[in-house]
Amino acid sequence: MKDDKTALININSNDFKNERWKSCIIIEGDQIGKIFNLLKQHNIIGRVEDADICLDSPTVSRKHAEIRFDNRNGIFIKDLNSSNGTYVNGKKITETDLQEGDIFSIGIYKLKVASLSKHDTIFFQRMMDNAEKDSLTGMYNKGFITRFLDSAITQSGHVKKLVSVAMVDIDHFKSINDTFGHIAGDAVLKDIAAVFCTYLRSADKYGRFGGEEFLIIFDRTSLHDAQIISERIRKMVMEHKTVYENHAITVTISIGLASNENSQINDAESLIKLADEKLYLAKKNGRNQVVS
Repeated sequence: MKDDKTALININSNDFKNERWKSCIIIEGDQIGKIFNLLKQHNIIGRVEDADICLDSPTVSRKHAEIRFDNRNGIFIKDLNSSNGTYVNGKKITETDLQEGDIFSIGIYKLKVASLSKHDTIFFQRMMDNAEKDSLTGMYNKGFITRFLDSAITQSGHVKKLVSVAMVDIDHFKSINDTFGHIAGDAVLKDIAAVFCTYLRSADKYGRFGGEEFLIIFDRTSLHDAQIISERIRKMVMEHKTVYENHAITVTISIGLASNENSQINDAESLIKLADEKLYLAKKNGRNQVVS
């Protein structure tokens, strides 16, 4: 056996400080496990994007409730005249205190009050990533992105919200694996994810749907606007080069678009099916194009 020396590391005592923050963890609804640290004296819960605890559902009022700290660091929650009310441990409240372990309901969501350390927060975040993310690309995985679309479609039925999707496929991806090897193919997939991250809007969600196939969700976006964004992405991918072992690999993508502007679309499955049909036409018509 080789007599290797043990590698020495430096232990930072600051990493073991047991500082804790009052937090809320989503335990029911989408994004289960997401943590909101209560860092302000007054924390607004609502559907608006700038809410301290943003819960994007039509069952949540724009400014639904407020969590505040008093001068003795006690925590209180107050309903802000929301449409569906605020509940703590199953009881509807106007205003009440919150204790460690209490569960409060905001629309379709249930959140639990907890005191978490930095290490607790990192642990929960990694658990969420493992459940939601594709390990190779860092994109959302098929399960999460499909559930997100299903939720968006369900919500759109209540508030007439536009949802468009793009099914994206890398053209001739098998030839990349055959010519340069599967590691080179993995590098291309990672670069596609990086292009999406750079050029898609923060409101757009995207995930790996299959081997070299991706799903992009354009929330609150018409088919016309989704076409413009998709064309931009197609061009950026075409101009990008993946460098692998001194080889500059270029790829193109084909994109099929669909929207719930189509009156026959009423669920995620039918929207994906229509986008997939458009993707087939894009490939049949010569690839490297967007078809809607």
